[in-house]
Amino acid sequence: MIMKSTIITACLCLLIQTPAFAGVYKWVDENGQVHYGEQPVGADAEKVKIRHNETTKPRAIKKAEDGTGKDEDKEKTAEVEPELKEVPVPKKEKRKLCNEAKSDIASINSRGRMREISKDGEYTYLTEEQKQQRLSAAKKKQREYCR
Repeated sequence: MIMKSTIITACLCLLIQTPAFAGVYKWVDENGQVHYGEQPVGADAEKVKIRHNETTKPRAIKKAEDGTGKDEDKEKTAEVEPELKEVPVPKKEKRKLCNEAKSDIASINSRGRMREISKDGEYTYLTEEQKQQRLSAAKKKQREYCR
């Protein structure tokens, strides 16, 4: 009798866990709104593949053993900064960056007022000073990559 109830309990546990592996579906309603769910709604629902990142592991945080809360390794690395070596940019990448710089300069010069979309999704207009900063950054990029 105990064996029978154990088998039934095990089978019920397996049945309960099955929906967890059902998957995630994506569909668009008649208003153009994208929805996600565990069950497909409509014929145009497509299954979304969920990727799991198994390569990233949490980093261990090293603390000083004396209880001061300061990390001695950070203090040592702050004193000796490594020399940064300039890595040459491939020719194809230089050409791409050069074309981007030329395009940026042309678009900045061709417009009167410039606007951009903020993080809130609202338009904000650039001041003349911000516009000049963008222009000088694009010209610097052009000097660097258009040789």
